[in-house]
Amino acid sequence: MNLNEVTQRRLETYQEAVVELGEGVKSVARFNRIIIEAAVKAGIAEGVPEDLGDLSPREVTALTKRVQEHLKKALEPLSGEA
Repeated sequence: MNLNEVTQRRLETYQEAVVELGEGVKSVARFNRIIIEAAVKAGIAEGVPEDLGDLSPREVTALTKRVQEHLKKALEPLSGEA
């Protein structure tokens, strides 16, 4: 999976997709998949297997953590800022 720069447009698209796709979800496993799918939809992630359901839960969790860490870094203040 390749992770692209998080722009404001991509972040908004990602967040909207998470809300839309995550509505009514009652499974952490499904939510993990949704995070990856939302990142793909927003153009943040690419090179993701077409059917995430064929991956092991361990692989989906690892991809989810990569997306979340990438987003976290994009939202952190620049060094020297409060």
